[in-house]
Amino acid sequence: MAYPAIEKAFSSLAKVLLGRELSDLDSYAEWLSRDVRMLTPQKSALSGKTVYLSFFSFFQETRGRVIKLDEGEELGKKSLSLESARGLSLSNAAEMLREIKLYAAESVVGENIEVEEVGQHGYSSFCYRGDAFVYSKYCAYSFWPRSGEYIFGSDFVFSSKFCLKCYSSVNITRCFEVSHSVNCSDCYFCHNCENVHDSMFCFNSKNLRHAVGNRELPREEYLEIKERMLSQVYGMLQKEKGIPYGIFNLSEWKKNE
Repeated sequence: MAYPAIEKAFSSLAKVLLGRELSDLDSYAEWLSRDVRMLTPQKSALSGKTVYLSFFSFFQETRGRVIKLDEGEELGKKSLSLESARGLSLSNAAEMLREIKLYAAESVVGENIEVEEVGQHGYSSFCYRGDAFVYSKYCAYSFWPRSGEYIFGSDFVFSSKFCLKCYSSVNITRCFEVSHSVNCSDCYFCHNCENVHDSMFCFNSKNLRHAVGNRELPREEYLEIKERMLSQVYGMLQKEKGIPYGIFNLSEWKKNE
């Protein structure tokens, strides 16, 4: 099963980003899923087994008519009668095809190892709860992590690793609540940044290091501020199983009481 390995990966990720481990991954499900295009569980029209329906609109239009991938192989053996095939038209197609017009909502490409509760995936290993996992490993509660590892609660993050709650970014490493950024590392609560490293709360900036709010600071001073912030974040995660604020709603941040 993938879950034990994923649980261990989540603890390791928390240690890297927050300096402290977290456990019981699924207890953080609501927070991890926020701002992420997650799957919609459905029942197979044939077997009643759980099928995970992708966010993509063309999959959503098949609600109520989905089946599991392996069920499609057997269903493909059914066909219309010769008479029905000759009489088929656009006006009667929905009714005539009712018994065979079912959709396999899952898509699997290449070799995959220990992938659970995932819709579309290819060439991935140890992935759990999410969609469009491609060339990825140790990822969960995410949408479209590509060529990445240790990515949790993230959406559309490519060529990255050790990311928690990150979005629409490429080549970022050890980042927490980072969006629309490229070539960044060790960043927290940053948006639209490029080549920014060891920084927090930076927006629309380039080429910064040890910065807070786009202002570079002496390294030791930066590390002191960072430790205070991470302590606050970790406390909320331990107590509430999530934090109410992220990169998209920092204006609502209030002192944790």
